[in-house]
Amino acid sequence: MAVGIITKAWRLGLGLAVAVAAAAHGAEPAAPISVRSEGQFPLQHVESTTPRGTQHATSVAPYLGLTATAGLAPGLSASIFANGGHPQLGSFRDNDDTFASVGGNLVKHWGAAFTTGFSLEHTHYYDGVFGKTSNIANDVNVFANYRWAPNKDFKITPGVTVSMRLDEAFAVERYSYGARLNIERRLFGSRWWWFATPRIRYSDYAGSAAGRRDTRLAISSGLRYEFNEMVSAQMLVAYENRQSNVAGRSGDRLAFGASIDFDIDFVRPRWPVGR
Repeated sequence: MAVGIITKAWRLGLGLAVAVAAAAHGAEPAAPISVRSEGQFPLQHVESTTPRGTQHATSVAPYLGLTATAGLAPGLSASIFANGGHPQLGSFRDNDDTFASVGGNLVKHWGAAFTTGFSLEHTHYYDGVFGKTSNIANDVNVFANYRWAPNKDFKITPGVTVSMRLDEAFAVERYSYGARLNIERRLFGSRWWWFATPRIRYSDYAGSAAGRRDTRLAISSGLRYEFNEMVSAQMLVAYENRQSNVAGRSGDRLAFGASIDFDIDFVRPRWPVGR
């Protein structure tokens, strides 16, 4: 089922990409189109604790993603994407099992460091490894990020996100407000990097769960070794605490593991002017 969803979405996505390319064709110079493939092959263990007890889960399910991006104007780009598998090592989605997601975004670059944009995302969540569908969600996100890199060995990227989640029938389920800080530091000029990412998210629920409010605090940290520009390995530990005003909804999650990651950009050359 998950493969069928991604296949159908990418047929639509490729059609949208062709339409964007055709629109950009008349501009001079024509905008380039790039395709980015990313993935992760992990071994990770997640421990989830709630008032009902503690659960342990170990997974080797990979994460795979594909994104097509077109430049619409200087500093403005649009993308379509499809991804799925197990949540990436160190990230906490709404469940610890697998998912399949498709969507798109529009991003504005304000110089080299500051970006703003919005995205739309449709996600199916599954029990286990693409078993029974446990939830279907639609997310509308508005975001802003700033990248500060005083040198090639040190990077800090703060970001904020405002999200609205809708259910399968497009009824609002919740509004979320989040912030994160990505910190990366190269160790001794080598291929080793240390990284840490603290995050906070506040969610205000609507509909049948109106009145519920959750606050999530999370942090992940670890080491990454870069074999080259496309392939790396990492090991990390991540922790999330969720506090809710609804009984039984508070809890903690602890994850740790290691992975092999890849991130490959395929850039299509600019079309000749006048073609």
